[in-house]
Amino acid sequence: MTFAQRQRAALIDLMAELGPFAPTMAGDWRVQDLAAHLYIREHRLDALPGIGLDRFAALTERIQRDELHRRGFTGLLDELRLPGWIMRPLDRLVNTSELFIHHEDVLRANGRSQTLTAAEQQELWPIAKALARRTQLAAGSRAILRRSDTGAEVAMGQGTRPVTVSGLPSELLLHLSGRDADVRLHGEPDAIGAWHNSIAAL
Repeated sequence: MTFAQRQRAALIDLMAELGPFAPTMAGDWRVQDLAAHLYIREHRLDALPGIGLDRFAALTERIQRDELHRRGFTGLLDELRLPGWIMRPLDRLVNTSELFIHHEDVLRANGRSQTLTAAEQQELWPIAKALARRTQLAAGSRAILRRSDTGAEVAMGQGTRPVTVSGLPSELLLHLSGRDADVRLHGEPDAIGAWHNSIAAL
C-alpha cells in the first residue's frame, strides 16, 4: 500500500466516523464539503479549472454543492474509497500531498493527530521542497528549508537576508500549504512577512 493509499483509507474512515458536519481546518468547510471537493477533483473534469483559478471558482463551487446533494455524504465516501478515473494513473504523484494535507485538516480540527514513519516523512520531503521553491520565487528572497529530524537542508534563491524555515517534512508541507504548523522561522521581520504573504493555500 502506498502512502497515498494509506492516507486515503484513513481519511475516509475518519470522515465516516466523525460525520458530515464535523469541522475541518480547510477554511469554513465541514467534512461533507471536503468530501465533495475530493470527489469532484477526481471525477469531474469540468470542475478542475475552478480549483486553481478564481475566475472559474463559482462554477466549481456549484458543481461541488450539486454532487453533495445528488450523491449524499455516504455516497461520496463510497466513491472516494478508490481513486477516481481522472487521478487513478497518477494517484501517487498527485494525491500524496493532497490526501495527507486534507487528512490533517480533519484530524487537527477534531483534536486528533497521526504519527508518520521516517519513510513517510522522506516521501513528503521532495514535495515540501517544491512548494518552498514556489514560495521563495514569489517572495523574491533567499530561503533555507531545514529538516528538524535529519538536519538536511536546501538553500534557494539569492540575497543577504534569508528566511530559514525548520520543521519535520510533514509540518513544512502543512506550513507551505497555508496551514498552521509546528515550524520555526528565522530571519528579519520584513523578510518573514514577505514569506508568509507568498504562501499559496492549497
